[in-house]
Order: sequence, then C-alpha cells, then structure tokens
Amino acid sequence: MPEKLSENTQRPNWGYWTLGITAVLALFLGLGHYALWGSEDRWAEIAREMILNKNYIHPAINGQVYFDKPLLSYWLIVIVAYFFDYLDEFIVRVPSALSALAGIYATVYIGRKLFERKVGLTAAWILLSSMGFLFWGRTAAADMENLAAIVIAVAWFLAREKKAGFFSYMLFYLICFLGAMTKGLPALVVPIAIVVPYVLMEGRWRKHLKFSNFLAAFTGAAIYFLPFYLASKIDMPAHYFNPSSNLSGLELVWQENILRVFNPLDHNHEYWFSYFYHLPRIMAPWIVFFIPAIIVVLIRWKNLNKNDRWLAWATLVIFALFSSSSSRRWYYILPIMPFCSLMIARFLCSASHLKWEKIIIEIVRWIIISIAIIEAISIVFASLWKQIFDIDLPWMLLLSTPILGLITLMIMFIDERGDRQQIKQFTGMPKSIGGIILGGTVLMCGLFSFQLPSINKFRSEKPFALKMKSELINIKPENIIVYPKIPVKLIFYMGLNSPVHVVNNIEDMREIIDGTTGKFAIVSYNKEGYLSELAKVIPRKVVDNPDYKEEFTPFENKKKSRKIYIWLINNKNRGLQ
Repeated sequence: MPEKLSENTQRPNWGYWTLGITAVLALFLGLGHYALWGSEDRWAEIAREMILNKNYIHPAINGQVYFDKPLLSYWLIVIVAYFFDYLDEFIVRVPSALSALAGIYATVYIGRKLFERKVGLTAAWILLSSMGFLFWGRTAAADMENLAAIVIAVAWFLAREKKAGFFSYMLFYLICFLGAMTKGLPALVVPIAIVVPYVLMEGRWRKHLKFSNFLAAFTGAAIYFLPFYLASKIDMPAHYFNPSSNLSGLELVWQENILRVFNPLDHNHEYWFSYFYHLPRIMAPWIVFFIPAIIVVLIRWKNLNKNDRWLAWATLVIFALFSSSSSRRWYYILPIMPFCSLMIARFLCSASHLKWEKIIIEIVRWIIISIAIIEAISIVFASLWKQIFDIDLPWMLLLSTPILGLITLMIMFIDERGDRQQIKQFTGMPKSIGGIILGGTVLMCGLFSFQLPSINKFRSEKPFALKMKSELINIKPENIIVYPKIPVKLIFYMGLNSPVHVVNNIEDMREIIDGTTGKFAIVSYNKEGYLSELAKVIPRKVVDNPDYKEEFTPFENKKKSRKIYIWLINNKNRGLQ
C-alpha cells in the first residue's frame, strides 16, 4: 500500500538531508572549473548578447537571430547572471544544476506518493548517480530543464488529481508550457501522454473532461506563444539580422517541434532502435538493475498493483514516443530517467529477492569494490604514467582519485561487515542495497565533480581565446573576418561588444578585404580545404604562417582536431592577391 505522507514526519529525516547535501555537492562542486564544451557556447553567448544589448526577446549569436530553441533557457541564465552580477561557465550551468535538484525532489515525491518513502529515496539516489543525469545536470543546455518540467508536472498531477480545479490544471499546464519554452513541445506532450493511462486505470477520466481543464490548457498555450508574438512585433537592434532561412520564431517552433518529428532534417543519422542502446548509456551504471526490474514486472504482471502497472506503462509510453520520432539524439530520451529509476527502486526495495536477483546484486557489489580498489591505488599507475608518457597529470586528478576510492571502500566495508543500519538510517535506502548504491554514487559523483573537470588542463580553446582577447584588443570587431563558421567560444571569451564579419564564400571575403583599411584579422580553422580557399585572397606563404595558432594538447588527434588560426593583415605592409 502507498505510504501516507504524514507518516514520514514521525521518522528521522536523515535520508532527505543526506540526499539533498550529496545532490548539491555532486551538481555544483567544480561546476565552473572547466571551459565551455560542445553546444554550451550557444547558451553562454546568447545570454551574453542579451545582457550586452538589453534585448531579451531576440536570442542572437554574433547578431544573427537564433530561434532554434525557445527563450526560457536563456532567460534563466540571464536571471542568474544578474543575481551574481557576472557571467561565466559556472553561471551558465547553474539553471541545469538547479533543474536537476528539482527533478530529484519530484522523483522522491512520486516514489513516496505511489509506493513508500524508501522507494522515493532509492530512486532519487539512482537518478542522481546515473551517467546521463550527472552529465546533463552539469551542462549548460535545455535538456535538464526539459526533464525537470516533465517529472514535476507528473508529480503535481498526482498530488492534485483527486481534487483538481482550475488552479491545479493551470499550474500543471504552466509547468508543461514553461518546460516547452526551454526545449520544445515534448515537455507538454510527454506528461499528458503518461497521465492519461493513470486516469484511465483509476477510472476517473470523465472527471477531467470539464471546462476548467480546457480553459487552463488554452491559457497555458497563450503564455507559451506570447514571447514569439512579442518577438515578431518588437524591433530588433540595428545590427541584428535574421538567418538565411529567414524563418520567424513561430515558424522555427513549428519546424523544430512538429516537422522534425517526421523529418529529422540534420538529425538523421540515428536508427529507429537507437534508444535501445542509448538508454543503457544514460542509465549507466544502474542499467544492470533495470533489465531484471523489467523481467520481474513481466513475470509478476498479473499480481502487480495498479501503481506498478502505471509506472511500467509510463516508462514504455515515453520510450515509444521518442522512438517513433524520426529525429533522435541520445539525450532526447533523458525524461525517461526518473521513471526508470523508480522501476529500479521498486525492484531493489522488494522485501525478498529470488536467487538470480541476489546474484546480480552481489556482482554489482564486487564491481564497485574492484573499481574502488583500483582508484585507491591509482597513485602507482600515475607514477608509471609519468615515466612512460612524460606528461604531468592534474593535481586534482591525482588527489581526488585515491580519496574517492578509499571513501568507497570504507562504505563497502561498513556494508560488508553487516553494520548496515547506519547506511539505511542516513540514506533512507534498504539495508540490502544501500551500501551498493551509496558506493556507486561516490564514484560517479566524484568522476563528474573532480576527475573530469581536472582534465580541463588538456584543453586549449579557453587559454587561446583569452590570449586573443588581449592580443587583438586594438582591432575593432568589424575588422575581424571569420571564415566560414563562427567560433562561438572564441567570441564569448573575447567578450566582443559588436559582431564580427562571418563569410562563407571567398568572394564575399575578397569584397570585405578590399573595403577594409589598416589592420584587420582573419579567423579560420586548420582544415586544409579552408586554407586552400583562403590562399585565393591572401598569399599562400601568409596562409601557411598564421600569426596565432591554437596549439594541440596531449592526446589530441592532430588529423581530426579543429584548431583556430588567426592572421593579422595590414594592407600597407603585407601584399594581397
């Protein structure tokens, strides 16, 4: 039977405190200690230009309007930046980390509401220490906001479903549409798609066919479309311009959220079954428990209560929805994670396990112990590494790795000697698996909070950009010519106050060069095709000897890595073709 929420007030709340403190440390420690990577630069630069130009309704990169994603994820960064009065990597990642915390809280609530306290807490620990959750909870993007909106909307519906009125419906749709304003319409479609089976199983679906429900949905939709309407009516800054597609914000919403479902556009490299191998990727390492959890559900289906059946249906519906879309990326399916975690928690919190289930649990226990032993003695491998490769590893990596290993071994020792009541009391998880999940959490959270950020030492983008910020200080942005793609990280770190020239064909570059006097800079990449094209407008000997080169760092593939080259050209003393 589901546990009454009021009963929890009679129990120690150490489980909630331990989970909350661990989640804050896992998501915020080292959050700003590594440079922007991947698509983070889009969110960082758009937020910077919003603040710079005091225009919050037209997202832009280098003055080019960029409506591929809705506005709210940028606004959240801007709000945090105004609160702290600066903008850096930490600030642009804070909204994702806060969203991850909200997603953890909603997962705990759903577990408590449908089952019992230990299920909610165990699911939250599993979610927190899963690969995909930590990865995107510490990344500047809209994906964690999308996950949080979906699971919060479901939690709110479960809390208010029996006494729903206009306010309850309004807040449900507001959560959904605000989620859609960060990533897209999945934040609206997914919660509705998974609460429908719930009300059908409860037999109360007719109760929700009322005017207040539809009025709330209409109001939420109006709030969603309002920013796009305002963007079409409010004038852009003088130096802003529409992209070559010339699509409006509403048209891009249609393209990104509706047309992309049937026509993947640029996301067409994934097969229909891709989420069968992406799901293990995002749920690692606990995917080893998810497979037996599914088996148990199938074996015991006839004897399952309706909440367990709904959870299984909800997970299946999410998987089917994302798989049926023609546009697939491994991180699109992140919203399934809280529900997978709840299914795993139900499996692990079972009062008794069959022999084969116990064997799986023991295998995972010894895998964690083995990894912890390797990390604890890693200083030996570090010495060998230095002798073989003559590369100094970051001190944070050398220090944190053995400490994490030793902490994990201490947890596993307490667990192995049978004194498991302490772990149960402080985590809220069952004694049989609390040590395993806690040990895995230490290893996973340490990986993302200490070990991976320390590798930033071997990245070159930020040091090069900061060097260029000082070296090119006397060159106006309009005298910087970029070919053929804008290096967004370079623009962000240089903090330019106006757009640079971006050209994608040599004739346009020739025209700009002919019209430029004095000193100017050309920015491109070390790709031979680009260099050959540049040789058509500046001498080849100049092309082969750039004034500034982003250097390669250890472990980089020099044939595949793209590095920025910059040439300083002065029409008076360096000949042009």
